[in-house]
Amino acid sequence: MTAVDPVSEVSSCARCGRRVRDRREQPGASDEVVLVYMRRWPDGLICSGCFAKAMETYGICDGCSADRLLPGIGPDGQRWCTDCAGGLGDFTCTRCGREGWREHAGICGWCVLQDQVQEILNDGTGRIRLELMPLAAQILSMKRPRSGVLWLSRLEPQTVLRAIARGEVPLTHEGLHSLPHRRSAAYIRDLMVTAGILPPVDKWLFSFEQWWRGWLDELPDPEQRKMFRLFITWHYLRIFRARIDARGELGYAAP
Repeated sequence: MTAVDPVSEVSSCARCGRRVRDRREQPGASDEVVLVYMRRWPDGLICSGCFAKAMETYGICDGCSADRLLPGIGPDGQRWCTDCAGGLGDFTCTRCGREGWREHAGICGWCVLQDQVQEILNDGTGRIRLELMPLAAQILSMKRPRSGVLWLSRLEPQTVLRAIARGEVPLTHEGLHSLPHRRSAAYIRDLMVTAGILPPVDKWLFSFEQWWRGWLDELPDPEQRKMFRLFITWHYLRIFRARIDARGELGYAAP
């Protein structure tokens, strides 16, 4: 390992050079972003961003040729495992034995993510709803489980997924659209289409169809509703569907 400059070690990350501070210290009044440092490794202080990157770097170790987690960096840019780097710590999950980011109590992100998926997609019987098994598999297959853990910790996706899992809405595009937190519902719809749970649909056309029907119902004049329904059906929808047939999706472009 390279020697660490004691002056720069106090104020900057050894890997990216950004300023760091102890997590016990309060941020200063400066507009400059100062990251919390997560570890003091042989090559110096490691900021939270570089630590996260190190915990998600896998491959063949340049020191021992083992295929495993490679958090260490040598003086010439070598990628080293914890054994070859030395002094980094043990990042083995106490439950599954994999190396990586440990979320809490020595448990890795994959195990925490699995617990979250099992709990959120529970259909009320303690098991994941059968129709949602492909969605569960898709979430659990992500390369960066920490991203999934953070996402499933938010109220919006939890609300949408729980409603689907417990059958509070139909397992359809329309059912998802009826739920609150539209952005989360739209993202989950895309995941379900990719997983083969829902049929493909042009999301722009679908959103437009859901919007104009609701808007039409709010018009007080029956003659106006009839006129607009005919105009939208025979003008806009024909143009939109022709565009989808021509280029595969509607997109943002004006008709």
